[in-house]
Amino acid sequence: MPKRTQKEIYKTIVVGDTSALISLAVGSVLLKCLRISTILIPQEVYNESREISQFNDVHGKAAQETIRMISNGNIEVDEVEHVNKINELVSGYSRINEGEAEALILAQEKSIPILITDDFRSIPDLKKNSRDVEIHLSIYLLARLVLENIITIAEAQNALNRISEGRTWESAAIYNLAKKYIDELK
Repeated sequence: MPKRTQKEIYKTIVVGDTSALISLAVGSVLLKCLRISTILIPQEVYNESREISQFNDVHGKAAQETIRMISNGNIEVDEVEHVNKINELVSGYSRINEGEAEALILAQEKSIPILITDDFRSIPDLKKNSRDVEIHLSIYLLARLVLENIITIAEAQNALNRISEGRTWESAAIYNLAKKYIDELK
């Protein structure tokens, strides 16, 4: 995909879960992602972010940043209408938690085509239930920042390194996949 100029940038709408928002904030790119995407989250993701924000570590600071963006109206919180579907997902799939289930159902209810998550272990089960919703890692937005000329590949690699260190991804499959994805942008 060729890079676009600033004038040609189009915003996508995505639903994010807690893990993806934390990763993007740890990588210091969450605010930049708002230049290319409108981010919508369900109430449970907001609740999880508030809980994590109580900790005085890298995840807590990232959650605090996320809460500030929500408070400022940069990230929108919305309610899921069909709560029974959340319960079905959580009880039917041990790797899907309530925040991920709410995020998926919200995306389906609002016809939002993309859900971002960094809960690598839940992705197969989310995909089984996704219907018309694409499931992506947060790296999807990081790559879009490069493709839209908002950050350079080197800046994306630095952000990925911050995420990897802060989220302890160094030896995890998610890091190898994300690194490969960024490297392919060269």
